Amino acid sequence: MLGGAIVAWPGDASAQDGDASRGDPPQLHPAPPLTTPVTPIDVTIDGDRHDAADGARRLGRREIREMPGVLNDPFRVIEISPGVTPIATGIPYFFVRGAPPGNLGTFYEGVSVPLLFHVGAGPSVLPAPLVDHVDLHLGPYPVSLGRIAGGVLEATATQPTTDQWHGEGTFRVIDTGGFIEGPIADNATLLIGGHGSIGTAIVSALVPQVDLNYADYQSRLIVDLSSQDRLTLLTFGSYDYLAAPDQSQFDDVLLDSDFHRLDARWDHRESDGAASRLGATVGLDRSRGQSVKIANNWKIAMRGHVERPIEGALLRAGGDIAIDTIDTEFDEPLCVRIVCPPGLEETLAATTEGQLDEAFRELFPDRTDLAVGAWADAVIALGPLSTITPGVRVDVYGSLGESDIGVDPRLTGRFGVSRDLRLVPAVGIASQPPGFPPVPGLVVGGLPGPLQRSLQSSFGLEADFGPISTQATVFRQASFDVNDPVGESRGAGFDTNRFLRRTNGDAYGLELSALGPLRKDLFFYTAYTLSRSTRRSEAEAALRAGGLPTTLPSAYDRTHIGHIALLYDFGGGWRGGLRYVFYSGFPADELNPYRPRSTDPERTNPFFRMDARLSKRWVLGQTSYVGIVFDMQNATLARETFDVTCDDERCTPRKIGPITIPTLALEAGF
Repeated sequence: MLGGAIVAWPGDASAQDGDASRGDPPQLHPAPPLTTPVTPIDVTIDGDRHDAADGARRLGRREIREMPGVLNDPFRVIEISPGVTPIATGIPYFFVRGAPPGNLGTFYEGVSVPLLFHVGAGPSVLPAPLVDHVDLHLGPYPVSLGRIAGGVLEATATQPTTDQWHGEGTFRVIDTGGFIEGPIADNATLLIGGHGSIGTAIVSALVPQVDLNYADYQSRLIVDLSSQDRLTLLTFGSYDYLAAPDQSQFDDVLLDSDFHRLDARWDHRESDGAASRLGATVGLDRSRGQSVKIANNWKIAMRGHVERPIEGALLRAGGDIAIDTIDTEFDEPLCVRIVCPPGLEETLAATTEGQLDEAFRELFPDRTDLAVGAWADAVIALGPLSTITPGVRVDVYGSLGESDIGVDPRLTGRFGVSRDLRLVPAVGIASQPPGFPPVPGLVVGGLPGPLQRSLQSSFGLEADFGPISTQATVFRQASFDVNDPVGESRGAGFDTNRFLRRTNGDAYGLELSALGPLRKDLFFYTAYTLSRSTRRSEAEAALRAGGLPTTLPSAYDRTHIGHIALLYDFGGGWRGGLRYVFYSGFPADELNPYRPRSTDPERTNPFFRMDARLSKRWVLGQTSYVGIVFDMQNATLARETFDVTCDDERCTPRKIGPITIPTLALEAGF
C-alpha cells in the first residue's frame, strides 16, 4: 500500500471487500467468480481502496496514468516510493532500503521479469493496460516469493472481459503500441499486445552518439474449463539494443539483450473459499556485447500452492523448482580479431577492456543451476481489525558441484487501534545466491561463498484523516555477504574481485508518505525518506593503512529523498499535474591510491527536478475515447552528478544530462 492506502478511480474492479488497509480481517467467504468484467475507466478521484499485503505499497494502473513523470508505466511505482534510492534520473537501477540493484526481484503473475524498463529511459517492458496493480514489498515480503535478499516488485494482471472486445493504443514520436482483448468463445478470451520503437531512428539521427532500439510483445489466452477451473496461457518478451557508434569497425555495445516467457497456469477454486494453483514456465534470457558473443540462459520453472480457510484463519502452502542452464560464448581476444603490433597484446590485457574480458570469463561459466523451495504461512484474524501472518520459506541451491540452503522465517502483522489507525510491524530473513545488476542471460556462476542474507525489520503507523491517508515507517535492514559492485565503491575498475567481493551492509531510516484528495478536483501525493546505508568490507580494509575494517557509507547513500505531486482536474476532459523530486548527494570520494574513503565524506550537490503532465480526453460513446498527453520528466532540464573523479588533491563531480524525457502521445481506446 502506498502511504497506508490508495485512492482508486470509481469502477476499479480490483477494489475488494475486506479492506486490509482499514484493518479488516481476511474475508473467508467464498471467492468471487473467476470471470470479472472490467468497468470503463472513469478518472474522477474518490476514496476507494485497494487491498494490499501487510507492509506492501500499492499503486493501481489508473493512478499511474495521471502521475507526472511516471510516463504511464506501472513499474515506475518504484521511482516514487519512499525507501527507494535512485542512482540517477533515467537509469533503471535502484537501492531498496540499502539493498543493491541486483537484489531486487520483479514478478508478473508469479513469473520472473529480468528487466524492468527498455533502454534509453524507455517505457516498461509490460505496458500499463496489462497491469491492474503493482505491490512494492520493501522489507519482509510474502514467503510465496523468494530467493531475493532485498525488495520485491510484484505485478498483478488485469482481469479479462468476456462480453465484448476492447483495446487501447498509444502512439508516441519514438514508439507505438497497444493491445486488443475479447471473447473468442463462450468460455475463452484472448489478449494480444505489444509495442515497438519505430521512431528511435529519429533519436539516433539527432544524437549520432547513440544507437537504440526496443520492442516487446504480450499474449494471454484464458479458458474457463468450469465454474471452478481456469486455464491461463501467458507469453511475453522484450528486446533492447543500445550502442555508442564510433569510427572503427567495433561499436561500443552497451546492451543487446532479449528475454521470452511462456507460462501455463491452472487455477481451481472451491465454493468454501479453498483454492489451488499449478503453474509451469519456460523461458530464455539472452545478452550480447561487452566481451560476450552470446549468453543464453534457458529456464524451466514449476510452482504450486494451496490455500484453505478455517475458522479465523487462512492457511497457505506451496513449493517451486527452478532450473537454469547457462551457455556463454565469449568473443575472441581483441588481438585475434585485429593484427596487434609487438607489445600491444600485453598492453590491452591491462586495460579496462582486457580486465572485462577476463572478469566475464570467470564470472559466467557454462553450468546448470538448480533451486528448490517450499513455504507455508497463515493469515490469522486476532479480532475484527487485526491480523498476524507467520510464515517460513526453505530453499536449497545447487551449482557447479556446490550447494547451500536458506531458511527464511517471516512475521508480519496489522493491528487496528481503530478503523482509522493501524500498527504494522514486520520482521524476517531473506536469502539469495550471488547477485549481479540485472542483465538478461548474465548470471554469476556457482556459489562462490555463502548466500547473501538480510535481516529485514520495520514498524509502521498508518492513519486516515478523512480522505487523506498517511503512513510513517521506521526500518532497519542488515545485510551479510552482499555482492554489491555498484554500491560498494566507484571507480574501482571491472576486475573479477569487484563483482565477487563480499561486504556486510546496514541500512536504517524513516519513511513518510501521504496522499488523497484535497478537494474534489485536486489530488496530492508526497513521500520523504531519511536514511543511511553503509558497507563494511574486509577486502577494502586491506587496501588502507592499518588494514582494519571500517564502516563506510554506501557509494550511493543519499540522506534525504523527497517527492511532492499535485494532480488537478481542470474540467472538460483536461487534467494536469506537477511532481517535484529532490534527493541529496552521495559520498564524493572513491577507493583510489590518492585518497582513502572517509567515514564522514563530503557529498555531491543535491539534485532537484520537476516533472509535468497535461492531458485532454474526448469521450466517444459509452466506452470509446481518444486523448492527447504531454508528459515530461525533468522539465527543468537539470543536470545531475552521477560519479566523481579524484586525484591527490580533490574529487571532481562528473555530471550527466540533462536527462529529460519529453513525451507527446495520442491515446485511443474502445
